Amino acid sequence: MRVVTVSTDAPEDIAAERHLHGLQARMLSDVQLTVTDAFGLRNTGFHAAPPGDAPVALPVPATLLVDRDGKVLWMDLSENYQRRSDPSVVLAAMRAHFDT
Repeated sequence: MRVVTVSTDAPEDIAAERHLHGLQARMLSDVQLTVTDAFGLRNTGFHAAPPGDAPVALPVPATLLVDRDGKVLWMDLSENYQRRSDPSVVLAAMRAHFDT
């Protein structure tokens, strides 16, 4: 089992700030939203950008459990980009779907 995070940040930004999160997960960059779109998680209702810049599409904040074949076994979506699934909720889902 592997934990992978996907971010719209550029690879160099992820590398520069990785130590701030304390994660031991593989952290992937999805600047073009390729992975986001593959899972249908592009947020079509909210776009953000600094004043004067073109709006930037963002992914819906989500936590997914995906099997080796790419099948989504469990998904938890958040309306607030600053909040993610509580670890206890994710752990319970992992126990329900995987041999842990």
